[in-house]
Amino acid sequence: MASIFKTDRSKTPGYGVQFIDLDGERRTIRLGKAGHGSAKEFARKVELLLQACRLNLAFSAELAIWLGGLADDIYEKLAGYGLVQSREVVPDAPTISAWFTKLLAQRTDLKPSSRNKLERTKSLLLAFFTDDPPIDAITADGAKDWRAWLQQQPARKPKDEEDKPDPLSEGTVRLHCRNVKAVFNEAVERELIQANPFKKLAGRAVAAARERYVTPEEATRLIDACPSVDWKALIGLARLAGLRVPSETHILTWADVDWERKRLRVRSPKTERYKGHESREVPLAPELASILQDAFDNAAEGQEYVLALSRNNLHRTLDAIVTRAKLAAWPRRFQTLRQSCETEWSQKHPQYAVSKWLGHSEQVSREHYLMIPDELFDAVAGGDVSNDVQRAAKSAALNQHNATQRDTMTPRAMKQEGSKTPVNAGISDENEDGPGRIRTPDQAIMSRLL
Repeated sequence: MASIFKTDRSKTPGYGVQFIDLDGERRTIRLGKAGHGSAKEFARKVELLLQACRLNLAFSAELAIWLGGLADDIYEKLAGYGLVQSREVVPDAPTISAWFTKLLAQRTDLKPSSRNKLERTKSLLLAFFTDDPPIDAITADGAKDWRAWLQQQPARKPKDEEDKPDPLSEGTVRLHCRNVKAVFNEAVERELIQANPFKKLAGRAVAAARERYVTPEEATRLIDACPSVDWKALIGLARLAGLRVPSETHILTWADVDWERKRLRVRSPKTERYKGHESREVPLAPELASILQDAFDNAAEGQEYVLALSRNNLHRTLDAIVTRAKLAAWPRRFQTLRQSCETEWSQKHPQYAVSKWLGHSEQVSREHYLMIPDELFDAVAGGDVSNDVQRAAKSAALNQHNATQRDTMTPRAMKQEGSKTPVNAGISDENEDGPGRIRTPDQAIMSRLL
């Protein structure tokens, strides 16, 4: 039974509440300058609280709301008497810049490129949320506004007032969305915020265009057009073994080449932070083994690495090689060679093995690497497709020759030659380029159309 009492004898006295706690001890809580009615209501709530605790009952909604609104000092007195649990002190949420700075300082495992991308994401957040608010002040609505703003930002700085660069690509926008979601997920796990406002933003990587497949024949032409054995080895490692250029090709050593077992031990800086993915074994195809043997024979005395090439200007030299091989250029040059390697392997070997050799999951293979080369279409169509192509080209050339001959002959000459004049003779051919395609109609022929 809880009771109230006056704490002084002034005209507006203060009140207190006394009760017997769960251990049978008399306890007192002074309420200060509270009215008589308020003190009685407080005593009633304490009685309900004592009853729930003694009988191990759940707090009623009324009691829970009352406890939630209590001042910290009075609540902590009830907690000290064992009637409620102490309130957890929620730390103040850091600002955007402070949280990024703290997290980047702790992530010593990040590669320089990954760190630079996170710094770029941070700068884009601060460019939109200019007042650098605490991370718990950002709402889901604000997060979506940021993404919409991001889609309108230029991909580079304009050179002058008339220069209008293209906006950020969808892939770049999604990259920054993935970064900010990861950073705010860490804040949720540390209980700095209750929910991630960026959680529902589309951030999944966009699959790059994969319409260019470098066939084995084209790969041979590329290698033959290379200016040195080092370049032959580089293109061979990318197209015939699927190595990443330059992160994996340029750290490959001769000790990594297992000539006897016909395998390569490939160390991968991109995946080394994941346990078990520091390196992988890749089969050594006969064509590549021959190229590497030539490179080994021409290597300098004591040369440790397979390639003695600089990492600079690789794409420029590859462009020259493509031109020399008389091939059509393609974007994402070395990545396309790696994709083509996996596509060729996947037609001959189990996909789980191919993905393991390439150093990623089967899902990544499906979404970002595998292509459907013409050879697969030809295999389903059947027959010697190369002969069909030759016949079609010959037929097209013959038709073009006949059309040219008809265009240069008059209707009378065509009649003398025994040719049949087309029904639409004398009518303009809309598919021809330029004027001069209208011929004088032959009345003898036109009369048959009337």
